[in-house]
Amino acid sequence: MNETGMFPINDLYLFPFFQSRDEYFQATGEEAPVWDPSKPVKGWFDPAARNTNRRTFLYDVVLMYDKNGMVLSDAQGFPQTEQLALLREDAGRVNMLPRETMVDYGPGSKVAPIPVPMRPLKETEELVFTFGGVVAVRLKDFYKNTVNAFTTADRRLLEKIAQKLGVTV
Repeated sequence: MNETGMFPINDLYLFPFFQSRDEYFQATGEEAPVWDPSKPVKGWFDPAARNTNRRTFLYDVVLMYDKNGMVLSDAQGFPQTEQLALLREDAGRVNMLPRETMVDYGPGSKVAPIPVPMRPLKETEELVFTFGGVVAVRLKDFYKNTVNAFTTADRRLLEKIAQKLGVTV
């Protein structure tokens, strides 16, 4: 967290999110599966889905995207969340674009990515949009504890200190 009382959304992620095939390889020691153009991009996987007979996985909290990949806002202007259900095969693997550039990767590359499941927000947290529409987590009460200006009591105290020091105001 920084002086704004905010921290990155990825601190809520239940699973690591991989930006590239190389990052995936460095973290897991295995090559990412071959890109499936019929499915959306997915840069995370649930390890539990690799060792189970369950057919589907339900994740309670993910960001809600529109068809263009922009996070949707609720009526108050905060980022919106929803539930996500995935088949075991999809939950247990990434679907990352190939390394080549300037290529048409098919329909899966033209829709919103599959969002990363997150832990539920604590009562003291809220999702907010920051500069450029980036989603972050803000502590709700952080600003209540931040003094933005001198109060009347602060001014009186400073005047008394100045008098003791013999400084004229």
